[in-house]
This record gives sequence, C-alpha cells and structure tokens, in this order.
Amino acid sequence: MSNNIKGIPYSIAEFDKEGNPLIQPTVPAGTTDLIVASHGWNNDRNDAELLYTKLFGNFADVTASDPAIKQRKLAIIGVIWPSKKFDEFMTQPVSNKKAGGAASSGVVDKAASEAEMHAAIDLAAPLFDDAGDDERIAALHKLVPKLEDDIDAQLEFVEKLRGLLDPNGSQADQQSKDDGSAVFFRAQGDVVFSRAAAPSDATPVAPATKSDGPDESVGRAAGIGNFFSSAAHAVSNLLNLTTYFEMKQRAGNVGKIGLAPLLDKLANQVERIHLAGHSFGARVVTAAAANSTTNKLHTLTLLQAAFSHNGFSQKRNGFFRSVVKNKRISGPTFVTYTKNDRAVSIAYPAASRISRDNASGFGDADDEFGGLGSNGAQQMEEGEVFPDTRKLLPIGQPYHWQLGKFHNLESSEFIIDPDGGDAHGWVFVPQVAWALSRAIVS
Repeated sequence: MSNNIKGIPYSIAEFDKEGNPLIQPTVPAGTTDLIVASHGWNNDRNDAELLYTKLFGNFADVTASDPAIKQRKLAIIGVIWPSKKFDEFMTQPVSNKKAGGAASSGVVDKAASEAEMHAAIDLAAPLFDDAGDDERIAALHKLVPKLEDDIDAQLEFVEKLRGLLDPNGSQADQQSKDDGSAVFFRAQGDVVFSRAAAPSDATPVAPATKSDGPDESVGRAAGIGNFFSSAAHAVSNLLNLTTYFEMKQRAGNVGKIGLAPLLDKLANQVERIHLAGHSFGARVVTAAAANSTTNKLHTLTLLQAAFSHNGFSQKRNGFFRSVVKNKRISGPTFVTYTKNDRAVSIAYPAASRISRDNASGFGDADDEFGGLGSNGAQQMEEGEVFPDTRKLLPIGQPYHWQLGKFHNLESSEFIIDPDGGDAHGWVFVPQVAWALSRAIVS
C-alpha cells in the first residue's frame, strides 16, 4: 500500500498477538492531528488496509472543500494485528447445506452432528498455534463421538478449550460477567457444556450472501437446524465463544501492551490524537485509551464495536469504565450502532446460554449481554451520554457534539449492506467519514 491515502500521509503500526511491535509507524513533521485506526477480527492484512483505504478515501472526498480540515495537517496510522480470517463464521453450520432432507424431518442425524462438530473444530484450529495447541485440537476431535451423553467427555472438552485460550491463566484480568467469560473459565466444565447445548429461538439469523465490502464474510450467523444433536449445538456455541475470547485477549494485548505506549511516544510530535476502531478494533483503541498516559486524546470513534454495551458503565462495573472516570477523551466519543449488524452480537447469545437461562430480548438494550455496536453505550450515568445527537447524519449536516461526552449514533440508514447481508463491515461509508471529520474539528 502507498504511503498516503488520497494525499493524507499513511503508515502502519504492526503488532503480534501479544502486543509486541513488529513495524513502527512514522509521523510527518508538522502533523497537527494524528488519526490512529484499528481493524477488527475476520480481517487479514489486505482486508484491513482495504478498510482504511475506503474509509479515509471517503474522508478525503467529503472534506475536500472543508476549510476546517484544511487548517489541520492530518496523518493516519493504520494498526495491523493478527485477527485471523475465517471463511465462515462460527455460528454458520458447516454441514447445513448438506443436511437437506434431514432438516425438514426433525430427526437428529448422528453422523451429520458429528461431522458438524469436527468441522467447527477445524474451523477454529488455525487460530491456535502455541505450543501444545495441536495436541489440544486433536484431543477435541477424539472426544466428539462421546459428547452426546458422556459427562466426563463434556467436562474434558471444555477443559481442552480453556487450555487453548489460557494455558497459563493469563486471561484472568479479562474475565467479566458481561460476555460470559467469567462463567466459561470458572464454572464446572460439564455445566458449561450443558448450558451451551440449549438452542434459542432468538439466535440471530443472517443470509449467507456475498458482498464486496470489507469483512464480507463476517456474521453469516444462523441457528443450527434440528437435525443436529444437542452436543452439536454445544460445540458450535462453545467454539464461537472460544474464538471470541481469543480475539478479545488479542485485542486487549495489542491495545494495552502495544498501542498505548506507542501513543505516549508519538504524542509529543502532534497536537491531538484521534482514535477509531471497528469491531474488535474498537477494543484495541479503547484499551489503548485506558492505558496510555498522554493528555492529547481528543476523539474516540467506535464503529460497530464488538464488546459489551455496558463496557463504560459505572453501575455495571464496565471493563473500560476508567476511560470515562479518568476523562481520557477530551473531545467527543461517538458510537455507531444498528440492528443491521448481526455479527456484533454473535458472542452474546452463547454467553447468555452459559451464564443463565435463555431470556427474551436477546442482545437488546436491556439485555445484560448486548453489544455496543447493536445498542450503543448503555447503563451510563446521567449526563454522560449527550441526548441531542442521536443519529448518523447525511454528508453536509452539522453535528452538535458535547466535549467529553458519549454520543450514540443510530446508523441503520447508512451502515447497511445494499445486497441485504450483514452490515457489520460497512463502516467505511461516506457518512461515517463525515461524522469522523466533524468530531476531529470539534
């Protein structure tokens, strides 16, 4: 990729999954405003840079005649981190297209169920490449024939998944109630398996349509047909959660260990820093905001963020409450959210299953397990969310920001897949770029 996006200087900051720096960015002399953007999961490097190219290409277009932007000297840093790309999302049953007639009969197909479980394990396997992970994956496959009615096998299956995620207990500081991780790591393994086996009518369903937007394969979620066994339900749900928790851990590492100190290092070269993250990249930049020390963080843009809608809440002890408490962002924070985004809530129904009985309103604003990109910031204190700016606006319309406050922007009009698929990746649209530009000049 070139070193600019439509004339705006661009460089990358690359980190490994532990947050260690691999490539350091450069910031041109005289830069006033540094935009630091992070992609989410289900991206490879090409997809990440395509997202940056589209978003900031649109940014350049919508601000081409804007005097307020022309007074600033901008530069962009695109964060690259290893969020492995999958051909299908965990909740899309791999065997679904092959099950045909069994689906309508209502009969559990044992062979299809076991094939589904093996396929789900294989789908997740490339994500795990640490020492001993190959053996753990092999052990998961070996347990499949026993999972339907062998409690010891179910317990061992959950323990092997925990070993993939956290062989040394390093995830302890990221366990929380709002995404089911505390229950996943601490509850009895057979209990976790049994709860994960329960289907829900509220499981999100998305057509497996193709689109040409970034993250086009994200979120093709579908409920597993009744021709699969309860064990197949459990395995699919648990592999979904396992991939979610792994990406959560990586995003936290990259933000806290990698990006936060980089922001502090670069702060003396610029006047203001603007953070923008998509999907799990929202967690990257939020973790960076929480753990950096610079006072130059001016805006925080969270595009279809894949973490809890209670993440900033005081009453819910949100994981990122310190960002609010310590006033880490001097300007506006804005959150895009829409029900057009099915992928953002993928982990939450499964989290709900292992944490409690199924409930109505899965993923809604009053659900403990709802997502930020689905509902905006919830359970905030009075005055922390500015009520007068509530929608993503057309290009050219003014935003009324309140500095230091959150702004929940309902975005269904513009963050939408024109082919009717999942809109999770459609955050590069000109209207998002316009909102970002208005926040930068606030």
